Amino acid sequence: MSTVLTSLRRYRRTLWHIALPSLWVTASAIFINDNIMEITSVTGDSMAPTLSPDQDTTGRSDYIAWNKWNANTSVKRGDVVFFGLPSRPEDTGVKRVIAVEGDTVLLDPRRRPKNGNANGGPDVPESKSWDAWMGRAKVPEGHVWVEGDNWRKSKDSNWYGPISRSLILGKAMAVVLPTEKFGSKPWEKFNTRTRVVRTQVDTRTDLELLDALGPNGTV
Repeated sequence: MSTVLTSLRRYRRTLWHIALPSLWVTASAIFINDNIMEITSVTGDSMAPTLSPDQDTTGRSDYIAWNKWNANTSVKRGDVVFFGLPSRPEDTGVKRVIAVEGDTVLLDPRRRPKNGNANGGPDVPESKSWDAWMGRAKVPEGHVWVEGDNWRKSKDSNWYGPISRSLILGKAMAVVLPTEKFGSKPWEKFNTRTRVVRTQVDTRTDLELLDALGPNGTV
C-alpha cells in the first residue's frame, strides 16, 4: 500500500512540474496578446496597395504585428491602426489615422458614401450626422479620423465619422508575413490626398492651407 501511495505522490509531483510551466506559458501568451503585441492578417482591399495588395488576385494577405501597449493614447497622424468598428465593436478594421482631435478634415468628395457604394446616388443620411460644416469635419476630443488607402473600396470615417480612441486596439509595427516583406513598414511611404488643417500649424503646407481657407473658413 505504501508503495502505491508513494507512486501516486511522485506522479502528482511530476504532473504539477509539467503543468505549472505550461500554465505560466499560456498565461504569459494571453497577457502579451491582450496587452503588448498581437499578429493578425489584413483582409479585404481597403488598404491596398499599402497592405494585402494581392488579395483580390491571389487571396494572399499581409500579416501585421500590432503594438497594443498604450496604442490608443500614443496614436498620431499617419499611423495605421487596428480597431473595433464603431457600429460593430465585435468586428475589427484596419485604417490609417488621417487627423487627430482638434484637426479639421476637408472632405474628399470621392470618398463620400453614395447609396452604399462610390458609383453614384444620394449621400447616405447617416453620414450627415458628423458633416455639419459644409464639406469639413472637425475631429472632436478623444477621437481620430481614419481612412483606407484605397479610396475606391474603403468604408471609413467618411461613412461612420471620427472614431473614439478607446476603440483602437493596436498600432502597426511591421509586416511579419509574407517572408519577403518581413520587417517592412510600407505604410510609411504612402501620401494621402486628404487635406487636413492641423490644430498645431507646424509645416509650410499647413500654413498655406490656412491662408487658402481665409478669415471665414472658406476656400
